[in-house]
Amino acid sequence: MSETDHAATDIDQRIEDVVEPGADLGPIAEALAHRRGSILAAWLKAAREQPFHAEHPDGAVADHIPVLLESIIAVLRQSTYRDDVHPPMDDAKVIAAATDHAQTRFEQGLGPVAIVTEFRLLRHEVGRALIDAAEDAPATDILAGQAVIDDALDGAATIGLNALSDRVENVREEFLATTVHDIRQPITLVTASLDLAARWLGEPEFDRDRLSGIVTDAVVAMNEINVMLDTLGDATRLAMGALEPDLEPARLDAIVSDALTLLDVETRQQISFEPSTDHLVGLWDAHLIRRVVSNLISNALKYSPRGGRIEVEVGRAADGIAQLEIRDHGMGLSTQEATSVFDRFMRADRARAEGIPGLGLGLYACRGIVAAHGGTIVLHSDGPGTGTTVVVALPLIEDDVEA
Repeated sequence: MSETDHAATDIDQRIEDVVEPGADLGPIAEALAHRRGSILAAWLKAAREQPFHAEHPDGAVADHIPVLLESIIAVLRQSTYRDDVHPPMDDAKVIAAATDHAQTRFEQGLGPVAIVTEFRLLRHEVGRALIDAAEDAPATDILAGQAVIDDALDGAATIGLNALSDRVENVREEFLATTVHDIRQPITLVTASLDLAARWLGEPEFDRDRLSGIVTDAVVAMNEINVMLDTLGDATRLAMGALEPDLEPARLDAIVSDALTLLDVETRQQISFEPSTDHLVGLWDAHLIRRVVSNLISNALKYSPRGGRIEVEVGRAADGIAQLEIRDHGMGLSTQEATSVFDRFMRADRARAEGIPGLGLGLYACRGIVAAHGGTIVLHSDGPGTGTTVVVALPLIEDDVEA
């Protein structure tokens, strides 16, 4: 028997022990149905006030909570408890709504504690609605309805956590399989370059320029591996709901400059960048934002023709908002791809067809990091072959704060 089945069995038994024979939950169901709108509005308000939604209140949406509430009300309508019990944890719609809500929240970056909190907030709001309905039904029926609802929502939280456990394992397997496949190419390049360098060094005479070139190739490949590993780590923490920026005052132009210093001399010559005259200081995790910049520049280079120009600009988009813009003149994207490339493991069809290496996690990680800083990231392209522009907006802090 699975953990979910054990939980459902325990909940069913508690309901049988608590609910008195003869309780009629139909009126309770109708009272809750009548108050459905106010329950969901109160739940949404309470969810938005939680610490995990405080910085991004628009991220607190109902998702599958209305379906879960309606499914529980439907169970109450079927339950008279005169002859037998209709356990809510045997209801397919209750199980599906709990699982779907937990998995949706997981994909949005919430951790298990936050997800359970949302279920418990619903339990609290339904309980308040039941108190309001107390004058319209016998106390025994109110208590019976409360018992069913409490256990149903406790069971929903348990089911949601079990579903998350399975999802986390699947995500780990996906990350591992993707990493092993895509990181092999730069590792092969490093190994081949160093083998060749060692062979040349063993010769009585060798061409120093050729040796320098092959070592540079190895360094570039190692930098690519580091970017991949950083991206993988960021994407994993995002998927697990464990990305926690270490916020300190930082200058955007300094972060961009630091990212550019990681590139080799030849690559840097492809990039135009002038630090802004504006005082662009934000309360950011400089290391995470630098990885966003590195990832976006790496993408621009990867999807551009050899030697293609990359333009990087920073400035003030509006009061209190800094803007980073990275523009290339390469492969470009369709309208659909410009939106979907932020999904995990999503890559443009042409990139796959042309064998361009990549994890399909870079933009996913960038979006999560930027969102964790209260910012936005959008991608613009006029279509295949027209180049791509990525625009990142980040909140600034007061101008008199120095970084």
